[in-house]
This record gives sequence, structure tokens and C-alpha cells, in this order.
Amino acid sequence: MDELELKRAAELISDSGSVLLLGHQYPDGDAIGSVLALAIALAGGGRTVMAGWPEPFDPPPKYRFLPGQELLSRPEEIRPADLAVTLDCSNPERLADLSGHALECGALINIDHHPDNSRFGTVNLVDEKASATAEIVYRAAGDLGLSLNGDSALCLYTGIVTDTGRFQFTNTTARTLRIASEIVSKGVEPNYVFESVYQSDRLEYIRLTGQVMIEAVYDPELELVYGWLRQSDLERFAVNMNETEDLIDELRALKGHRVVALFKELPDGVVRVSLRSRADTDIGVVARRFGGGGHRVAAGYTSELRSIDEAIEELKG
Repeated sequence: MDELELKRAAELISDSGSVLLLGHQYPDGDAIGSVLALAIALAGGGRTVMAGWPEPFDPPPKYRFLPGQELLSRPEEIRPADLAVTLDCSNPERLADLSGHALECGALINIDHHPDNSRFGTVNLVDEKASATAEIVYRAAGDLGLSLNGDSALCLYTGIVTDTGRFQFTNTTARTLRIASEIVSKGVEPNYVFESVYQSDRLEYIRLTGQVMIEAVYDPELELVYGWLRQSDLERFAVNMNETEDLIDELRALKGHRVVALFKELPDGVVRVSLRSRADTDIGVVARRFGGGGHRVAAGYTSELRSIDEAIEELKG
């Protein structure tokens, strides 16, 4: 990270009595963990904190074990503050209806690790080589004048674990593992995080996963495996969309694929497409072609088509 940017960020935090922390819409473990960790640290330093993300607000149930959730505000409660900090957002559009609140604050610190980040902040703490935004928060905390306690460390460890696929994805580096080791030395228990995140699914969700796997399609010519989730599937199995964040990883087990896609029908009929790939295939480029973004091996976009079948053909074309 740029030392000048770190210094400017520290000055902004020091001069701010109230801080608005925002993660991206449909937050994953990294966004949730980073927001909560920073909220805990800032509140512990005596600042007034508002934290959250756009609708749908309720985080995936598997992250309810994380501390600091009493500091969260629902989207309708969000107001501008002296300072805004966005976490894990490559551009303001990922904040949906809350982007205006962030941009109306006195200043904005943009903390992120996506390679397509648009540097939209007053200060930009962006490191595309970081495994997760949580890793950046951990590394920057001291320079920002913030202390990380056991609760904030737990949140950051969860962010790193989930964004590295339990330290299996190509974004896992020696630095990532050193940071994880340091966090564990502070008292975070890896097994507790593993059981909370990866062994806490409801039976209804497991049954939905089975349905998606049964219907999944493999196109050997494109080396593409894909599945889909319709609103009727969620209703049938009594599952909320926010529970399905990791479902795409079930499709990645297929031998011989290069790209995995999961098509999700949202309540308004919009189709959200999540993409994953092998290390030799850059699907960030694909996502950006359709107006989305992300990393080389993990990306996504929202299709302009209002049909899963049409969205599938769009991607295959």
C-alpha cells in the first residue's frame, strides 16, 4: 500500500467523529468480516459508527456468529457522516442505493483488493495482490491508529478464510498465511470459524444444493459447468437467497471444467451470474464484458436479460 495514502487515511480517521462503513450489496464473508472488524475498532476508539450494506440487508445465517453486529444499521437508517469507508467495493455502483450516502460524506476511504477498482475514494487503500480486503484492514490497522482486539481479529480471519477458499485459491500467498498465523496467535480458533461457516447449513439448503447439482449441465466443448437458482426453487425448499453464497463451489468439484457459472433469479426477475474458473482462465474479463467485475478466478455480473435461459445462452455465446 502507498505510504502517503495510508498517512492521509490516518489523518481523515483522526479528524472524524462519525464514520460510515459500507460493504457491497450481497456481502460475502470478506465484506462482512471487514466491515465488522473496522466497526469494532473505530467504536472502541470512541467514534460514532454506522455500518451496513444495501438491501437485502440480512447477512447469510452462517455469519451470525461474528461479533459487532450490534453496530450494524439497516439501509433505511444509514445517514452521511464525517467520513465514509467502503470495504470490498470496486466501484460505487456496488453500493446500490447507498452510494449517494457514501459520496455525500466529508471524505471517503476506499479499501479494496479487486483489480478493477475505479479508485473512487478521496483516499484509496487498494492492493490487488492482497488475498482479501480483510488482509488489507489487518495490515493497515496500526498505521491508521486503530487497535484490533480479539473480536475484530475473529472477523478478519473469517474474511481471509472465506475469500481464499480455506487457503486453497490462487490468491493465497505466504503473506496471507503469515497474517492468518498471527491472528490465530491472538486467540482465534480456526476450528470454530470452520464449523461456524462451513458446517452450519440447514437441511433445507442441503436439499436445495442437491437439486441444483441434479440439474447442472456440463458443456465439454466450452469446458463450462453451470447451474441455476429460480425464485420457485427457493420457495420450494424454504431457502433465502442470502444462504446460497457458497453454492457455486459445489459445482467446482467437476473434473475437466475451466469455468463454473451459477445463474440466480432475483425477486425482481433480474439474473445475477456468479463465475469461477481454473487459474489459467481469466473470467474477470468475461464479467467486465457484461458490465460486472471481479478477480481472475472469481467474478460476477448482472445480466440485462430477464430470463435464466437467455442469460445462459448469452454467456455461452
